[in-house]
Amino acid sequence: MEDYFVNTSGCRMLAMNAFPKISLKYLRRVEPTKCNGTQLFRSETVSGKNFLIISMSQREIERSYGVKSLSEVSCKYTKVIRYNDHFNRNTLNRTIRLRDQMRLIKVADGPRILRIYCYVRNKLVYHDVHIFLPAPALRTKIPGSSRPDRLSVMILGIDSISHMHFIRSMPLTASFIREQSHVEFWGYNRVGLNSFPNIAPLLSGQSETELEAGCYRDKLYFDRCRLLWNHFKDAGYNTSFGEDNSAIGTFTYVKQGFQHPPTDFYLRPAMLEINTHTRYSLDKRNLIHCSAGRHFAEIHHEFIHKLLPHLEGGRPHFSFFWETQGVHDYFNYAQLLDESYLKLFHQLQHKHILDTTLVLFKADHGLRFGSYRGSSQGRLEESQPFLIALYPKWLEKAYPLAISNLRHNANSLVTTYDLHATLKDLTNLKLLRDDNIANRTTVLQGLGPKMPRGISLFLPIPDERDCDLASIPAHFCLCRNLHKIPSTDGRSRRAAHFVVESINLLIRTHPLCQRLQLREVQEAFILNRLGEEKKFEIMVRLQTYPGEGQFEGTTRFTSDSLALNGAITRINRYGNQSYCVHNSHIEMYCYCL
Repeated sequence: MEDYFVNTSGCRMLAMNAFPKISLKYLRRVEPTKCNGTQLFRSETVSGKNFLIISMSQREIERSYGVKSLSEVSCKYTKVIRYNDHFNRNTLNRTIRLRDQMRLIKVADGPRILRIYCYVRNKLVYHDVHIFLPAPALRTKIPGSSRPDRLSVMILGIDSISHMHFIRSMPLTASFIREQSHVEFWGYNRVGLNSFPNIAPLLSGQSETELEAGCYRDKLYFDRCRLLWNHFKDAGYNTSFGEDNSAIGTFTYVKQGFQHPPTDFYLRPAMLEINTHTRYSLDKRNLIHCSAGRHFAEIHHEFIHKLLPHLEGGRPHFSFFWETQGVHDYFNYAQLLDESYLKLFHQLQHKHILDTTLVLFKADHGLRFGSYRGSSQGRLEESQPFLIALYPKWLEKAYPLAISNLRHNANSLVTTYDLHATLKDLTNLKLLRDDNIANRTTVLQGLGPKMPRGISLFLPIPDERDCDLASIPAHFCLCRNLHKIPSTDGRSRRAAHFVVESINLLIRTHPLCQRLQLREVQEAFILNRLGEEKKFEIMVRLQTYPGEGQFEGTTRFTSDSLALNGAITRINRYGNQSYCVHNSHIEMYCYCL
């Protein structure tokens, strides 16, 4: 008997095993990689004063730098000032005079970013960027202490981690979460191809296409777009946004980003400075980066930890963090994040931040490339990222109907559009009162097939919801019951040729991209629609030349026409094949002349 993650009238999503035989072929224990550089300094704020703290012993300094005295090491620092999302300015060039037994170096106070250089006999031995985020001077105490009138929100995002891969790769974090008040969503389905079309609906409630036709229509900056942090800022919250990799940032990869800082605390200027000046790579593919003695992931988590004092004491705060390095490209890399996220969750618990905060721990999609992605389960996992909501215990007592619905929706078909609607509810907790939830539920149930695509998870997701109603493109829909057919079947060949011609239509305005040809149909599946023999869909996996690209696409057949249903996805890496184009919508299809 088959088990289902979702089993409703609108969607039957087959359950998966986190450890299928195919996964055992690729699972390997990964040892942490050590950065090659030294970590001479760490930054800390003590009683409102900023200090660089020497983090190496005298003996380590002597051995690493070939000196007999700390006074032989000469250092200076510059202040980093954001110009826009792609450029910084440097000012305030100051010299640091080191001497033996020195541990603390006082620098200017306040929030700031510093880039530090150290030399021995004119040779650069240390180059790094440090962030100072002093704790707030005033701490707002919560009346009654146990129930704040506003709930903070923290989104912790990791790129390319499917639900099953989270279970496989992060058992320590998963075990901690199981001991908390939480909901794990088994029917979370991606809505877009890569990161941006899955993050955009979360932050804006709109699709990528709608953003580009609306607030981002001039392709200049995203400042005109009203995103979640704007709603929370209007409600009196402090806001934060941080990503570990500035080179492929959510709003800056082949995009202009923001003209002005979008949030009160913004990591990008620091990561941009690191990426431009102090970054070096550890792996042959130049995907795992360090600055001095720290991985990018460590710098990212250090930023989060330095923000925690701003979240203590019930101070309302909206924060959005996203991690990409390693997990985007390597099947086993997520193992290396397990302990750091466990440490972060322990800190959130120790500082009582979990008592005042709803935490969304999530991904955008599963792994999109590599051998495991080519397997049958790998294909399914790509469309089911992990999603977990942790909430304070008091929330269930204060708003029992809302939390009952949240828990019930663990086995409903849900999307990132729903998360946007859910989090907007938290700007006004009165919306979660039982009477309001009951009234809103009545309205929702009365809409029938006209239900909105984004539904707050504090309301019951209607059973009749299917992928069409949830705005999930057919190619990503896990509610489909696909049946394998021979790759030599005439319908398979016809669908494959249609997919290749669709790619060629996409790249035709880019003359440096070569026209693609079908090399082979590797796999094909059929989905009958509404039981009609003359109306069905074929999903194909195929290979093209030149470039040996592997693609998947879904073609809808009707009695007299063919139509593409959803995006065409590339499932093997394309490296620098598309060096001649700078368009995120085109690059995966382009093989440059």
